[in-house]
Amino acid sequence: MSTDTRRRGPRVRSTVNYVRNPPGAGAPTLEFVTEDERSSTMETLPGRPVWVRDARALSTDLDREGFVLVRHTSAVVDFDAIEEDPAVDQAYTEEITELLREVTGASSVLMLGAGKKRHAERAVDKLAPLANAKPARYPHADNTDASAAGLVEMIASFLPDLDIASCPRWALYNVWRCVSPPPQDVPLAVCDASTVTAADEVTVTAVTTVRGSGDLRHDTTGYLFNPAHRWHYYPGMTRDEVVVFKAHDTDSGRAGRVPHTAFDDPTCPPDAPPRASVEMRGLALFA
Repeated sequence: MSTDTRRRGPRVRSTVNYVRNPPGAGAPTLEFVTEDERSSTMETLPGRPVWVRDARALSTDLDREGFVLVRHTSAVVDFDAIEEDPAVDQAYTEEITELLREVTGASSVLMLGAGKKRHAERAVDKLAPLANAKPARYPHADNTDASAAGLVEMIASFLPDLDIASCPRWALYNVWRCVSPPPQDVPLAVCDASTVTAADEVTVTAVTTVRGSGDLRHDTTGYLFNPAHRWHYYPGMTRDEVVVFKAHDTDSGRAGRVPHTAFDDPTCPPDAPPRASVEMRGLALFA
């Protein structure tokens, strides 16, 4: 029998920067501008104090809480080569495609782009040549119901062999790997999807810069504070572990979107190296 992730366990006290200014009826959709946050209309500060619990002792499920920790050793030696070397990008994409198929039990998996590097704000030199590479500091999910459906429809329009219409179920997932050594100063926190309600959600249009392509606008989901939320993280992650979590599911009886955010771990020594991570997003089809 699985362990209920709502039980108390080892935890740290930190802050989560929830959305503080939900728009009223008829007001413009909030915006978050990744490369110029001062231009954002979404307001999140000051953050809300929350407990973030160690999830390592818990047995979670992708269809209940919406996230799991998985052991996976990558053949990639230098993760700095992600986004720089097409051969490395291809190899990592193939690895994660197979991993996601195994973890989800999907009949087929399509990754939505190659790996994306991110670095904690202290890694100034690493961040300088990249775009949209800082950790997201507010709880969010990468889609809304409408934008997830639109994304998959767009993919299907370019891939005529991808028969979405006859697929009884599809889901979107994130695969997140920390590639800096433990401990991490800015870990990833994920929220138990079973503790989130529709009333907690706010549409936020993310305006992100893609290297070589300019700005991309996409509707995402931001979150309002709810004391019922249960936040979790995996302290001391190694590069042989990944967190897989849900971004959307067409089956409303399963976990859908998992709010996630970077947060400061107050127990991390100040001289620890800045967190570096690689994430990927994938579409899973179920027969």
